[in-house]
Amino acid sequence: MIDTTRNGRVLHLTLNSPPVNVVGREMLEELTAALSELEDDVAAVVLSGDGKCFSAGASVEEHKPDQAAGMLKALANACAAVHDAPAPVVALVQGFCLGGAMELVSFCDFVVADPGAKFGQPEIKLAFFPPLGCYQLARLGGMQNAAYTVLTGENLTAEQALGFGFVQKILPQNDWGEIDKLFNGLSSPVVRLTKRAFRKATSEIDRQRMDEMNRLFVDELYKIDDVAEGIASFGERRKPEWKHK
Repeated sequence: MIDTTRNGRVLHLTLNSPPVNVVGREMLEELTAALSELEDDVAAVVLSGDGKCFSAGASVEEHKPDQAAGMLKALANACAAVHDAPAPVVALVQGFCLGGAMELVSFCDFVVADPGAKFGQPEIKLAFFPPLGCYQLARLGGMQNAAYTVLTGENLTAEQALGFGFVQKILPQNDWGEIDKLFNGLSSPVVRLTKRAFRKATSEIDRQRMDEMNRLFVDELYKIDDVAEGIASFGERRKPEWKHK
């Protein structure tokens, strides 16, 4: 599910789960393992999705009550592994980057998007919320940009995501080789030390607070009847009928 290739001192980790690279627990665990085993000469990690999109998001099936805690833990571990990796992790995004996938890339050191990329946290439309998105997006783009993204569930264009601070550069997919060229032209130990400096100079991620967001999701969200309706409506491809309780 995670394809691994090297181009000089750049390690490519590619989500590969056709047709839309749905992010599930197994894939997240593979990603966490790959990031924990980086060789010392890696200058940067490039995280991307195979095919027409980065990822359509996390598995809705794995959001059912009996699986949600494990799924959320795996996502939190992967996000922390991205953030804590000894080398910079750069996300390259084409097509859709939604839900749990947007949460994942929000922990990267920076994000490069194809002009046609779409970002979004659509969970609210199925009576969910993105716990790690609530935590991280406000840190990146401010409370109002994060709240708009999460509470409306609307997709953001690459330009909108750039304006919100969720994307740092818009670059056509055909030109993504520039990222490899950039990091292969730099001193890998200096790049890695610079990442350490950023982590010391800026606020570290707060795993306790991230866990609190996940507990809110697992312990309180599933007490709301509308959550089961959201899951059912997705599976049945119909508009949900909310009970508002």
